[in-house]
Amino acid sequence: MPLDVTLTLSDADLDYFRAVMEGVRERGNGRDDAETARAAARTVDTLRGSTRTPYILRRLDRVGRLIEMLDDPQWQLPARERRRVLDGLAYLAEARDMVPDDVPALGLLDDAIMLELLLDELQHELEAYEDFDDYRAGEAARAAARTVSREDWLDAKRQALHARMRERRERDLALLGGELQPITRF
Repeated sequence: MPLDVTLTLSDADLDYFRAVMEGVRERGNGRDDAETARAAARTVDTLRGSTRTPYILRRLDRVGRLIEMLDDPQWQLPARERRRVLDGLAYLAEARDMVPDDVPALGLLDDAIMLELLLDELQHELEAYEDFDDYRAGEAARAAARTVSREDWLDAKRQALHARMRERRERDLALLGGELQPITRF
């Protein structure tokens, strides 16, 4: 029988995790963007192979989508958002772990927290990309009946979703009364 455990993190706890993320980002500053994405992908694959926890697996799938968006030539993620995604993936690209993953029951706790913070921070980028991917798949199925080129309809949808992504982030920031911070400022 599974046991549900609810964990509430204080602001001080979250500040600690943010500081860890900032340290990881600073240590990886010289790392090539492609290497950061490859290292994060390797970590996602390793974590997928070492857990059966649906909660972690769902988040790993979403992080995998973040990695996919970086290499998707049709999405053409703008440089500012690309940097935010890469900064967010830096934790997964880092070899060191706060709690070793092989510690029974608790080994993935730090990873779960960081994944949750990462996905929360990058929710608009991820939602926009997933909508673009769904649109692309649907439009590809209807393309034979159209005279508009694939590049034209992908470009129109990409621009609309990029604008929506920024509007939602700005709306969230306005509600919080803040400015856009580096990815470490979850």
